[in-house]
Amino acid sequence: MRKDKPSILRGIVTGVTAGIVATLIMDQFQKLSSAGGKALEKQKKLADGEAPSQINREQAASEQKAAEQEGSTEIVARKIAEVTHTDLSKEEKKKAGQAVHYTFGTLMGVVYGVSSELLPEVTTGAGTAYGTLLFLAADEVAVPAFQLSPSTTDAPATDHLQHWAAHVVYGGSLELVRSLLRRIL
Repeated sequence: MRKDKPSILRGIVTGVTAGIVATLIMDQFQKLSSAGGKALEKQKKLADGEAPSQINREQAASEQKAAEQEGSTEIVARKIAEVTHTDLSKEEKKKAGQAVHYTFGTLMGVVYGVSSELLPEVTTGAGTAYGTLLFLAADEVAVPAFQLSPSTTDAPATDHLQHWAAHVVYGGSLELVRSLLRRIL
């Protein structure tokens, strides 16, 4: 394969690999940014004079509530299980939700990889424009439209910003890995 000539096969290979890696990086970013946000919230409450034991109880209750709520990928996993007449335990649903997330991230990586082979402008902003587009199309439009999450107006602005930042990280990671692999292939 000549590297200067577009190749759909190369786009698929780089897209699959970059999609998996970018989804992994996005997951880690979300975990870190969530933990950082909780720490900042705790510091603010401490500064406002709230008792540490009360703060810890509130955080535990909040984390318990979040753990009990189904995320959009878990809803998709549950609906797939229902179609196949399969019952999922909470733990299985969490794992299946992760599988849905990684499958979607990988497929979007393939779309990006092939698109960037055929139309290099797709890589604008080193992948961050693609990450933003994915955030808008998936998180802000499709997920609420398919009732996989509450309406976008029901979520606080900080949640939207955190999800957008995670998708920018996904897009930037996607382009970094894709471009490195493309040099090799």
